[in-house]
Amino acid sequence: MPVTRRCFGYAVGNEIPAGIVRWFGRRRVERFIEKLYRLAKAEDPEALVTYVNFPTTEFLELPFLDFFCFNVYLESQDAFEAYLARLQTLAGDRPLLLAEIGLDSRRNGEQAQADSLEWQVRSAFAGGCAGTFVFSWTDEWHRGGYEIEDWDFGLTRRDRSPKLALDIMRQVFAEVPFSPNTNWPRISVIVCTYNGSHNGLQSASATWRDRLSELRGHCGG
Repeated sequence: MPVTRRCFGYAVGNEIPAGIVRWFGRRRVERFIEKLYRLAKAEDPEALVTYVNFPTTEFLELPFLDFFCFNVYLESQDAFEAYLARLQTLAGDRPLLLAEIGLDSRRNGEQAQADSLEWQVRSAFAGGCAGTFVFSWTDEWHRGGYEIEDWDFGLTRRDRSPKLALDIMRQVFAEVPFSPNTNWPRISVIVCTYNGSHNGLQSASATWRDRLSELRGHCGG
């Protein structure tokens, strides 16, 4: 299959219910997820592959995943930050990505949703997360072929008009993980070459052009 590197990675599953995991047994579900992981890797060996877990099945042991991915919905900042610390322990040396965070504005109000999402995103990055996704873009969404009408998690309403949270998220994501006003220290980069002019001045110039071009790419210049 043709692969583009614009694809960040693949999630081979999302939130297998705890009741199903307990019915079939943890080991059987773990083997099933690993099988899906291996199939994805066979199709795209260089891709990052994960499974999106959630708190009620955090006991699943999936050490083969390329990065640790969780959906977390907690309305208390203290509880949220404490659970992030626990997830970092479970993740070990793998990056932790929050695949879903959010708050229902239907029950909590749009101001509370905006306030909650602000501290959720800031806390996620302060807690060392590699990234996070806000659930969701719009209040209109479907599950099992049916429209969900009693939850309003979107940054926009069903008619796509913006809520207060949309502007807050635009501002927050421009500031995390590092503020655009950060005063970065200046550094020196030393590039060494062995026999750089061995094949003549023209060859040496081409070599330096290639190296400097690579440096600009790494620095975003």
